[in-house]
Amino acid sequence: MSNNLVSVEIEEYQEDDNYSSDDFGFVIGPDGSLKSVMYPEHLMEDPPQEIQAILSVFGLNSFNDLGSKTLH
Repeated sequence: MSNNLVSVEIEEYQEDDNYSSDDFGFVIGPDGSLKSVMYPEHLMEDPPQEIQAILSVFGLNSFNDLGSKTLH
């Protein structure tokens, strides 16, 4: 039996001050489910196409559809 140990460097999460008021955030669980969404209120009605594409992956047409989904 081998007694080799693997050394793994772990970084502690540091809050990133590079976020702006126009940033979106998606928290996705290990099973691929959408757990949480953070979005700028002023872009809720007309998000960029890239954000709309992400929403469509989760079966959402808009942020208004989040009202019918349970997020954790």
